[in-house]
Amino acid sequence: MYEMWAEHDPAVSPPAVVWHVVAKDDASSSLCGRFLEPSQRVVPVGDGAGAAGPDRYCDPCLVTVREALAASAR
Repeated sequence: MYEMWAEHDPAVSPPAVVWHVVAKDDASSSLCGRFLEPSQRVVPVGDGAGAAGPDRYCDPCLVTVREALAASAR
């Protein structure tokens, strides 16, 4: 089972949040291999009141999920 992990992406301007996919049983790294630091995790505000920047999704993480789903569908 997987979950999404949001963190600030320092590599883009203006600042954005990037979403990675992590396995629930091991949230120390994402499916793309990036080491995830718990102190860098962003918890999105669900009420829409915050000034949210643009969200981005990690393409390598999503490719890995897509490949896993395709393999399990065979």
